[in-house]
Amino acid sequence: MHYTFLSVVDEELLKKVAKESSENDLKYFHRKDGDNVFTFLKPTRFPEKISSLINPATVADLPIIEVNEIDQYLGEIILLLDALGFEKGLILTSQENQEKLKRIGKNTVIEKFSFAERRMESILDFISSLNEKENQGEGYIVVDQSFPVKGVGTVALGFVKKGIVKRHEEVVILPSQKKSEIRSIQVQDVDQEIAGNGTRVGVALKNVNPEDVPKGSIITLPDTLHLSETIKLKVIKNPAVKDSLNIDSKVQIYNNFSRYVGKVNDISPNYIMFSMENKIILNEDVYIISHQEKIPRIYGGGKVF
Repeated sequence: MHYTFLSVVDEELLKKVAKESSENDLKYFHRKDGDNVFTFLKPTRFPEKISSLINPATVADLPIIEVNEIDQYLGEIILLLDALGFEKGLILTSQENQEKLKRIGKNTVIEKFSFAERRMESILDFISSLNEKENQGEGYIVVDQSFPVKGVGTVALGFVKKGIVKRHEEVVILPSQKKSEIRSIQVQDVDQEIAGNGTRVGVALKNVNPEDVPKGSIITLPDTLHLSETIKLKVIKNPAVKDSLNIDSKVQIYNNFSRYVGKVNDISPNYIMFSMENKIILNEDVYIISHQEKIPRIYGGGKVF
């Protein structure tokens, strides 16, 4: 069983649960219990940068959120979790705050979340209660970093989404559109023939350079995902946002570790069409829309229409 968590949690508490492994604009923590592997993604630059929160949320299976203060930044977290539609999550906070949060979170996804005291045991109880995920169909890898390895070639690290990926599969890398082959797959430094949904993997790739596989790239089977200069989304606007998007409104759209810049070019009762400065990868996931620097910075979310 493999799970990846958005973890807005105090670092010292995370260190009691999992081992820190790496850091860029996120801190990564891993825990291995037998065959079960859990990855915790901790934003390091939120609330200063909203992207530090959104990026890991778009690849996470579930959120674990520590609440010490009920403020505008917590509001942004709730708006994001609601836009992404998480079915389950864990809130770590005091008993007093639990009652307040249940009132504040009414009619949002956190109504479905578990609440617990801020303790290591609360996190361990939560992750031990999770069930094995379905690993059916063809998956893809969302890349968060890549680098050269002597004698191996280009290695990409990332997360499997939707289904399974297999060693020796012929793949295409988006948005670079480079063709490649998965030479090998490693999970926790152990060679694997396949890897399933939610797994943190390292894959060795054939005939590509690290610059062909930057952060936010997707490694997928040919003809499964596509690039487009426009995207039409069925947008659900966050209720806390007062202003509405208009024609030519500039936006930032986030999806799977990627940030795209664009503007509105068509609005209908059912969708909003955006034209993008660079081609965007189309998939079945939720896209998060940000439109302003002032809080709340999250306009809403939507899937491809």
